Amino acid sequence: MNAIAAEWIKLRTLRSTWWALGAGVVVSLALTVLGAATVISRWDPGRTPDQAAMGIVVAVYVGVILAQLPLGMLGTMTITGEHASGMLDTTFVATPSRTRVLLAKAVVLSGAALVCSLLIAVPGYLYGRLVAARFHPSALPAEAWQVIAGGTLMIVTTTMLGLALGAILRNGAVATAALVAILLLLPFVTRVLPWGEAINRFLPTYPALQLIEQAPDIMPSWTAFAVLAGWAVLPLAVAVARAGVRSS
Repeated sequence: MNAIAAEWIKLRTLRSTWWALGAGVVVSLALTVLGAATVISRWDPGRTPDQAAMGIVVAVYVGVILAQLPLGMLGTMTITGEHASGMLDTTFVATPSRTRVLLAKAVVLSGAALVCSLLIAVPGYLYGRLVAARFHPSALPAEAWQVIAGGTLMIVTTTMLGLALGAILRNGAVATAALVAILLLLPFVTRVLPWGEAINRFLPTYPALQLIEQAPDIMPSWTAFAVLAGWAVLPLAVAVARAGVRSS
């Protein structure tokens, strides 16, 4: 708990933290509001209350995952910035276990990602219900929870991936470039390949889009969740293993 408390203090006292979180929340919330208003204005008058409720949730979580890149960059900055400034050496003097430090950073960053997703989703959802009031949207249908879980997991996954890349590569620019390549470039590049669809199944972007109903289903939902979770866990496990080797 002491390591987690120390990492929380460091995270909240960095100016870059608030810039990244603020940019992610404000831009994503603005796009969520604009997108929801545009989508709802085009709905067929015969849409049922359940369909309206589901449409609001989908529109909101399309906006939520737009915050993934600023949060992923925050993940890289929290550790590469300490490498560059030498603060990480001081941290290891206070907490010799590099693995413990990295896991504490992961816990704090996961919490920040969850809070950011709520700061986007809750106001966006309330606004969507207001705009769609004429459709009398019902309470959250059962199918909406998959969208909520998928969008939230994507935010946490990207943040953990950024942290892992920063820990492995130890250079902010290189780690950020790798993050952008995995999230944005590879999905487009693989589309021109004859076996690109098979590759896309194992990249984080397509499973997330499937879970928030923005891409056709090419895999079971549990597989999509597993792929997303794998991109959070496996790179972080590599970073933890490397940290353990360096501390031994």
